[in-house]
Formats: sequence, C-alpha cells, structure tokens
Amino acid sequence: MNEGRTRWIVIAAYACLAAATQLLWVTYTPITTAAAESWGVSVDAVGWLAQVFPLLYVLLAVPFGYWADRRFKHSLAYGASLTAVGALIRAIPGYEWALVGQIVISIGQPLVLNAVNKLASRYVTPSKRPVAIAAGTASLFVGILISTVSSPYLMAWGGLASIHTAQACFAVVASCAMLVALRVPGLYGDERTEAAAAIRSVWSKPWVRLYSLLLFAGFGLFVTLTTWLEVLSIPVGIDSAQVGIGIGGMTLAGIIGAAIIPGWAAFGQRSRLALVVSLLASAAALTALALGPPFWLFIALFALAGCLLLANLPVILSSAETRSSQGEAGTITGVLLMFGNLGGIVLTIAVQLLLDHRLLAIGLLIAVVLLAAPFAWRFPKGPSRTTASKPDSMTSAAP
Repeated sequence: MNEGRTRWIVIAAYACLAAATQLLWVTYTPITTAAAESWGVSVDAVGWLAQVFPLLYVLLAVPFGYWADRRFKHSLAYGASLTAVGALIRAIPGYEWALVGQIVISIGQPLVLNAVNKLASRYVTPSKRPVAIAAGTASLFVGILISTVSSPYLMAWGGLASIHTAQACFAVVASCAMLVALRVPGLYGDERTEAAAAIRSVWSKPWVRLYSLLLFAGFGLFVTLTTWLEVLSIPVGIDSAQVGIGIGGMTLAGIIGAAIIPGWAAFGQRSRLALVVSLLASAAALTALALGPPFWLFIALFALAGCLLLANLPVILSSAETRSSQGEAGTITGVLLMFGNLGGIVLTIAVQLLLDHRLLAIGLLIAVVLLAAPFAWRFPKGPSRTTASKPDSMTSAAP
C-alpha cells in the first residue's frame, strides 16, 4: 500500500509548467501598444496573441481531457513539449512567428491544465490532494502576475527579443523538469487498467453541471474584470495606473487565497460558504465600482474579491477530484475548465457590447454573480471519497 506517500517533486514540476503556460499567455497584454509599434501591426492583431488561448481551450479541452484519461503521461508530455517549442518559435523575429508560437502553446495548454486533478490522484496521498491541487492552480496566477509585472520592464530594457528570450528559458526549463518528473512512477492507480469515461456519461452527473455553472460565472468574471476593469473604472476617476495596482492586488490576493482557502474549505460546509461569500464579495466590489468608490475602497474590495474568487477554482477542482474515478478525472477537469474559459469569452464579449452603457455592463456582471449564488449554496458540504464510485448520489442537481 502507498497510502500516506506523496511525490511533491512532481507537483512542484507541474506547478512551474502550469505557471509557464500562463506567463506565455499574457505576455503581450501589458505591452500591447508597444508590441504593435515594434512589429508594425495593429493593436487588434496583438490582441489575438492572447485571445487565441481561451478560444482554443474551449475547442480542445474536452477531447484532450479524454486523451489524458487514456494516456495520461503521454498527453502531459506532449503538453510540456508544445509549451517549450511554442516559446522557442516566438523567439524568431516577426509578428507571424509570435502568432505561430502562441497557437502552438495554446494547443499544449489544455493538455497541461487538464492534468491537475489526475496528477494529484496519482502522486499525492488523498488527505493532501486539496493542497496539491491548490498549488497547481495558484501557480497559474503566479505566472500571470510575473508576466504582467516583468514584461513592461523587459520591453523597456531590450525590446521584444529580451521578453521572448527570458520567457523561452523559463518555459524550456519548466518543460524539461516536467518531462523528467513524469519518469517517476505513480503511487496511486495504474494507467494501463483505467477505462476512459465517455463525454455523455460525464455530463450526465448533476455535480459536473453544477460545478461547470459555478466556474462559468466565477472564473468568467475574473477574466472579464482583468480585460475591462480599466475601461469601467476611468469614468469614475480611477486612472490607468490605479487600475493596474488594483488588478495586481486582486491577482496577488488571489494567489494567496488559492493557496490557503482550499485546505480550509475541505471540511464541513466551509466549501459552499467560501463559494457564496466569494460571489457576494464580487457583487459588492462591482456595486462600489458602479457608484464610484474612493481609491482605497476600490483596492480593498477588489483585493478581497480576488482572494475569494480565484480560490473557487481549486475548491471546485478539489471537490471534483474526490468524486471522480481515475478513468474520468482528465475528462471532467477538461469539461470544468472549458466552462471557465467559455465564461470568460461570453462575459467579456457581453461587456464589450455594453461599454457605451457602463452601468448596464456592470449590472450584467452583478446579475451573473447573484444568480450563481443560490447554486453555490447547493455545493456539496465537503469532499467524500465514497461518491467517487457513486457520483450521482448527490441530492442537489445543477440545471
């Protein structure tokens, strides 16, 4: 029996690789105008370098999750390799090569991110799996924060070449570390005997639909805020620099929340409480934004919302891990993360269409989180290993 053993070195390698995918995703977000001028292309063209990621994630998440259930180590190895290769392609001068590199990385991203639950179930003792999943998901936001902070400085220092070189080095090292870590044998489960779950079977589980809805609202809201918070804030006297501080504070608080809250929320009714409070805190922050808060209140509310909102992802994934067999963990994670990315696409576009009507745009986001709150209260009270074999035994059901 391997009970009580954990391969933390594998989790650490995965966290670095996951951070690298997000580092590469948002490379150009803080330097959009400067990058467009350097390449001689439009700002919209540079925007596509980031937008391709959620679009391809929605298309590839489920089939790649199914692949992970059939050949877990192979799929994650391909994801790591594509991340490194894409980062190296971007180092070739020219916008066209940057676009090709981003597409390659974005194809590998779902292979990497879908692996978080399956990796925990293979290498981590059950009692420590919420911590491992929290580490894997918190690393996503660490990558975003590092890229957001470092890209402008590297651009000013050595232009796009310095950004591409530094990030390629990080991606290659992280990818190689993951490939080496995958040589470590799993402690729980045998890949050769697992049967991959059918998509229809996965979606028939009420809790999968419930969790998908919650990620659509929560993760979708975070993506939308990072995209449009500046535009929504300037009319009430909060300038671009202050918004940058707000987004940085929200992300940093989210990293802390994603690392700490899931372990606390794994007991009793704490998980549903954490989810409901995160939605209510987000609604409060959005309401204050609509009214025009002083800067200190803006920072405090969005930091609180970020801390709680980003913790939702590992809380939900940790609960999903306890209710999934190893043969369906990759598919279920793919479905959940697909809905999180889909929420980001849908809500971002919806707000974009309403930007000329600022209060309506904010009101839409408030309505989304408040409508999701009653469903969050139907979240299971705590992880239960017994539901892994009977995942449909939940009395609550998602719509």
